[in-house]
Amino acid sequence: MKKKWYFIFFLFLIFFKVQAQMMAPYQAVTKQPRIQFDYWIYSICGGNGSTSQYPVVPANLTEMNTMFNTINSNTTLYQTGRTNSTKILDWQSISELSSIGVNLPNSGTYFGFKVQGTFIPLETGNYTFTLEADDASDLIIEGTTVIGTYSGQALPALGTHTGSIYLTAGKAYSFIARMQQGGGGFGFRLYWKSPTQAVAPSAYTSVHPANTYYPSWTHNLQEIVTSPNLNGSTAALAAPSAKYIQTAFSNYTDGVYWINLPYAGPTQIYCLLNSSIDGGGWMMAMKATRGTTFNYSSTYWTAANTLNPGNTNRNDGDAKFDTMNYFNAKDILGLWPDIPWNYNGSTTGGSVNTNGSYNVWCWLQNNFNSGTRITPINFFSSANRLFLGDANNFSGKGTAFSAQTDIRFYGFNYSNANSTANVRWGFGWNENGGGLYPNGEATSNDVSGGIGMTGLFSTNINYSAGDQLSCCSTNSGINRSARVEIYIR
Repeated sequence: MKKKWYFIFFLFLIFFKVQAQMMAPYQAVTKQPRIQFDYWIYSICGGNGSTSQYPVVPANLTEMNTMFNTINSNTTLYQTGRTNSTKILDWQSISELSSIGVNLPNSGTYFGFKVQGTFIPLETGNYTFTLEADDASDLIIEGTTVIGTYSGQALPALGTHTGSIYLTAGKAYSFIARMQQGGGGFGFRLYWKSPTQAVAPSAYTSVHPANTYYPSWTHNLQEIVTSPNLNGSTAALAAPSAKYIQTAFSNYTDGVYWINLPYAGPTQIYCLLNSSIDGGGWMMAMKATRGTTFNYSSTYWTAANTLNPGNTNRNDGDAKFDTMNYFNAKDILGLWPDIPWNYNGSTTGGSVNTNGSYNVWCWLQNNFNSGTRITPINFFSSANRLFLGDANNFSGKGTAFSAQTDIRFYGFNYSNANSTANVRWGFGWNENGGGLYPNGEATSNDVSGGIGMTGLFSTNINYSAGDQLSCCSTNSGINRSARVEIYIR
């Protein structure tokens, strides 16, 4: 009996061992950190200041490249590795580096340092970087030298050496930053500012509290991840913008996404990710039915308020969202859901032909604030008759809007001498002589069109959006109120 029991026990042990070996490959694997940098440390100048192959301090990019090339016998690779510590972007002592496992040759003299990582901007626009080092240094993004400081120096203050580059939200950019050290002290500091941070106001209000901006140089950890996860699917994964969702995740599906708006925080917003309109990446700021809710004098244009913020769809109705209050935008888009793209025989559909996509009339104005990002409510509070050009030349006019011969204003916050025929975004017309704005007699405008309107000289109609004409037009448009959706990015 005992022999039989021992035999069964022995088989059990073998079975357990085999099962354990079979299960081993399926055990949990530790995930790689989302922030990751590769680094290389070199001994240069033969470790003793030799200038037989290159100068101790490079004077240009070519000499810097030569110094970091191990084909030269005076340059040897001392250490290479990987870290997820942002300390590698800002250090001034041997102890700071050794705390993250990075060591320097030659007791901290005659060494080269190179760090490589991924930069995924949260915003689209001009990013400004500062790289300060003792001694020479450079920053290269996707092969473009953004900063090149080739001289011996003590560690300068942040912002002494800067460079700017236009980046697209959500796109992954590789960057390489280098510095070399001769003798004496050393240090390396790499920081940046986003387009919004670069133009942060000098004074803050309850609408724009200081904590929505970085008033000084920053390391924004979300911009140095190697694999983004802010896809807008939940409040916890709220994305910085629709453009970020589109670019970072190759997502071109319109719908409601969570956007992490400044001040307001994670907010559900309807987004146009379809690339058919100028590449897409748009977020709904407001929408108007055929009515008067958003007439020129409405506080919805200038105050931090909302209207029906739960109506996050393209259905007919009036709504205003915190996108308009708090998102710093560069481009603005208007879709006119009840004006077909081919209205009155048009083949252009306005600014962009949406035939085959949205099939509606379209207005588009990129760089509406001269390329500087601004919240729409701040823009409409401050713009004063912002004339962008002859209204006859604005493609959005097309066959859908009426016109007259003079003034021919196209732009934002138009008002005439009698404060009639005002429009937040659209046209100013008259026919009484004087030609193109700022010339032209503007006391009796009889035609008006656009978004956020007040009545004509001879009427008292205040549309949220549409086209009005009472007489003397050169052509006739829809001549009625209209639905409109406004998007920004």
